Amino acid sequence: MSMNHEELVQEIETIEAIYPDLLMEKLSDCTIIRIKIPQHEYVTVQISFPKEYPSEQPPNVLEVNINKNSLSYDPKYILHLFQEVMNSVYHKEVCVFDFLTELDGVLYIEEDGDDNDYVEDTKMLVPLDPFEGWVSSEPITDRKSTFMGFATRVNSEEEAFAKLEQLKMDPKIRKGNHIMSAWRVKQGDISFQDSDDDGETAAGSRMLHLVTIMGIWNIMVVVVRWFGGTHIGPDRFKHINSTAREAILKAGFERKE
Repeated sequence: MSMNHEELVQEIETIEAIYPDLLMEKLSDCTIIRIKIPQHEYVTVQISFPKEYPSEQPPNVLEVNINKNSLSYDPKYILHLFQEVMNSVYHKEVCVFDFLTELDGVLYIEEDGDDNDYVEDTKMLVPLDPFEGWVSSEPITDRKSTFMGFATRVNSEEEAFAKLEQLKMDPKIRKGNHIMSAWRVKQGDISFQDSDDDGETAAGSRMLHLVTIMGIWNIMVVVVRWFGGTHIGPDRFKHINSTAREAILKAGFERKE
């Protein structure tokens, strides 16, 4: 038995011990399993494990079934969403437990006070595309940190905040160490502008300065940084500025001299 397969078997045995009533099916060699999602037992997912798992490749989500007749959902979208979640939690080590845990945050539920049953919010089952309305820059990677800019048009502060929350629905965006943002909105004679560093000191204000000197209104710009473990000093601000500017221009905002 290879080391990869030993790790896989141990992982499935651990999952079965933690969730004894949820593992519905497994092949004798554990290369395919079918399991219910904890806290969302009406959702069943079938997962296959390539030979290179967990050292080289993530598991594959083969099928997702939602056993509630009252729900309408797009099977292709749900399958794509679950695979994105799987990819986001995979870091060349066993990841099924993290996958199941992460899905608890993706599948929003609320408890029905009358019968203590769970009622699924269908808007969350088939959510908006997190990137709808957003235009992105090309990513910049430097010493294992990756930066990526996003820009969108907004007509109010409320819309700006809503668009930001929409973007954060994507699992990979949520994995970002810093989600920095700046917005400028003008409604008649009233204007709003502000920024959020999200832990990257002065990053949001620099992005707001960029938008201001470009003379642009009714915009929300976001830069996400995935930190790779190596500090890169002031170069991070260069990458933040560059990806923000690229996203702004790609979104069709023109610099006003």
